[in-house]
Amino acid sequence: MSKKRVTLRDVAERAGVSRTTASNLVRGTGRASQETRDRVFAVMEELGYVYNRAAGSLRGSSSRTVGVVITNIHRAHFGELLVGLEQAFTEAGYTLFVVSTMDQLPRQERALGTLREHNVDGLVIVPATGSDQSLIDTLEDWGVPNLFVSRWIPGIDHPYVGIDNEHGAYVAAQHLLEHGCRDIAYVGSNPGISIHLERVTGVRRALQEWPDEARLTVVEGETTSAGGYRMTAGLVRDKITFDGLIGHGDLVALGAARALRDLGLSAPGEPGSVRVIGYDGVDASAYWQPALTTLAVNADELGQLAAESLVTAIEAGAEVESRRPQPSLMVRESCGPHPSAQPYRVTLPD
Repeated sequence: MSKKRVTLRDVAERAGVSRTTASNLVRGTGRASQETRDRVFAVMEELGYVYNRAAGSLRGSSSRTVGVVITNIHRAHFGELLVGLEQAFTEAGYTLFVVSTMDQLPRQERALGTLREHNVDGLVIVPATGSDQSLIDTLEDWGVPNLFVSRWIPGIDHPYVGIDNEHGAYVAAQHLLEHGCRDIAYVGSNPGISIHLERVTGVRRALQEWPDEARLTVVEGETTSAGGYRMTAGLVRDKITFDGLIGHGDLVALGAARALRDLGLSAPGEPGSVRVIGYDGVDASAYWQPALTTLAVNADELGQLAAESLVTAIEAGAEVESRRPQPSLMVRESCGPHPSAQPYRVTLPD
């Protein structure tokens, strides 16, 4: 039986340091105390780890390029994310290679292989559904600074830039509860992705504050307007009771709102109506009738934050910093009048 190859991750874990710190030390970059330096090299000798200096030298020659791997380039959220990434990386002197995986693991694997051949200096990744420890192993073997954005892999600690989805969903559910909703439907998404897990957790946390009154129905499905329409119509058809609805994204919520309107249930505040909240803050949500209340994510800002974290790691040999900004609730019309809200008016761009 062949002996398992010792990796830099093994060294980092045994020495009690991050993978980035261990990588910087063996390459002679970055900063660390003498004690940490001695401990890492002692573990390398103990485990028999040998640094591939030829490969390290190749990686060390900067190409001034960064790879961006996203799941679906057609989604408005990712389009805005790319705008922020492109702006920040361009200002820092980097060119982007962008690849869409269509949320498929084989395409993600091929994309990473291609980007590795192009010797990119860093990676920004939206992990495809089903990504696991093997992706982390691939990235650690590669050794370039990288981070996840918008999604993370459940149960795995890795540099990540993305909004606090749990808090945002908690705020959305609280808003519905304040409007008197007690039967809330969360519509859309895949239970295998981190965003779904976080948002459903946030909704449940809000409902736990009303343990004898509030109930939650979760409907899984595609994150499109058509999907939102079908799932919402299905809830009505199956006689599922719900007076508030949170769409996994604005597109889902807009499809849900259209279904409710077609079924005569869309007049917020009227008896039998359903109050609706979206998530993302896409431009189209402001122009729907009634205008959609939503959690604004500001994907452009996320892209800039991700780029700033990665550029710092690339150029200073520092740890890749995780960032978790909070979304903001944009109160409009789709939940009906609220005592604290001013009448909503669309602000036209200049």
